[in-house]
Amino acid sequence: SSAARSRSIAFPLSSMDHAGAWTGPSTCTIPIEHLDFAYIENCTNGSELEKIVKRLRSGEDGHFPELLASAEKQLAKNKPKSEVLKKTEREVRRSDLDPENRTRIEEEINEWENDAKEADARLKESGPHEKSLRPVRKVGGVEQGKDVVKEKKEWKSRIKSGDYRAWDSLDLNRVENEIEEAEEEKRRKKMLEDEEKLKPKLPKLEIPEDPIERQLMAQREKTKGNDSFRAENHAESISFYTRSIELDPLAVTFNNRAMAYLKLKNHSAALDDVNEVLRQEPDNRKALHRRAQCFLAEGRYAEAEADLVRVLESEPNHSQVKALLDEIRVKREGEVKRKRVEIEENGDESEGEECGDESPVVSEPPPPKCLTLPDDVVAFKDNATKAFKSGNFARALELYSQAIEALKPACEDFKDACASLLNNRAACHNKVGDCQSCIKDCTQGLRELFAVVV
Repeated sequence: SSAARSRSIAFPLSSMDHAGAWTGPSTCTIPIEHLDFAYIENCTNGSELEKIVKRLRSGEDGHFPELLASAEKQLAKNKPKSEVLKKTEREVRRSDLDPENRTRIEEEINEWENDAKEADARLKESGPHEKSLRPVRKVGGVEQGKDVVKEKKEWKSRIKSGDYRAWDSLDLNRVENEIEEAEEEKRRKKMLEDEEKLKPKLPKLEIPEDPIERQLMAQREKTKGNDSFRAENHAESISFYTRSIELDPLAVTFNNRAMAYLKLKNHSAALDDVNEVLRQEPDNRKALHRRAQCFLAEGRYAEAEADLVRVLESEPNHSQVKALLDEIRVKREGEVKRKRVEIEENGDESEGEECGDESPVVSEPPPPKCLTLPDDVVAFKDNATKAFKSGNFARALELYSQAIEALKPACEDFKDACASLLNNRAACHNKVGDCQSCIKDCTQGLRELFAVVV
């Protein structure tokens, strides 16, 4: 029928191969059956819809405005942020201007050309100024008669490979902390640089003397910041909030800017803003909640928990605060357990050292000695940790399983170590997507650690 013919497209044979795919100048191949109204309306693949739209826009095989409009509509529905949908406006040409504006622009251009010609003529008449110019380049790149001082690179002291005593005294935890701090500082600087690049270059703010006008301007800037924040342009919202604060430093504006900083992971700046809010309004619940988020990001769990408890005192049914408080308490418990395991492992490595606090030695009975993990278990655990850090989760899973099997005969004496190994293997299961095995290992680890029925 005519309706069926209008919903399909005929293409010359030269533009298709025997399989019915495009072989023209386009970089993508599109089966002919995909260039159909019915297929496009049911297609949900954004990438394929982009290819179809590009092909129809090229006009190499004809113009089909209705089919193109249908493809663009389906693409906007499935992939609204596609670059293909962005349409650039055509540049304004001379013929697009009305006579009055065209005449004015031409006069300005002619005036500028005349000024440039007059300035050039004056420079030519005044003659060269060779005496006031410095030479282009010195001999050898430096002035004669002066010594060249080369910058020496400062190299950090490195331990020689044969200096075993220095290697034994090396504090690996300190070195690891220094590396992590350096990486964190590098990430923070990059984040600040990216934030500065994203900030719009706004015109200089002129602060009026009238306080009422100043408050109105501050409200307008804050409203612009709220609009930018809703549009997820957080760097721009920070700029507007900053202008509003310059006009009228209200607590609500500091609070909004702190939230924008949190979205950009700039926790130090967000912490400064919420502290200013709490200085003005000590019981501001939003500021306490956001300060707890900053403390959590910096690992200051006790302070974060204290702020959330204050929020729940005035608003006990706040679900988000309850969830964040549970998360913080779980992390605090995990941190305590990890420190306890590290202390025990450090005790295992020391030869003949006593366990417990450094209390005065009592004559009777002597304090118990720490048990040492078997060498094969330590080797499996260390290799598994290296594999996990390098991203080889399958290999780490295998090595943790071997360590657990090797430690099974002595599991009663090493309950904490068994629980730690099970917890690490659960992390590997989680990374490879085996949730059931992850839950099983976590449950067994809790049983070993707390001797409770889970």
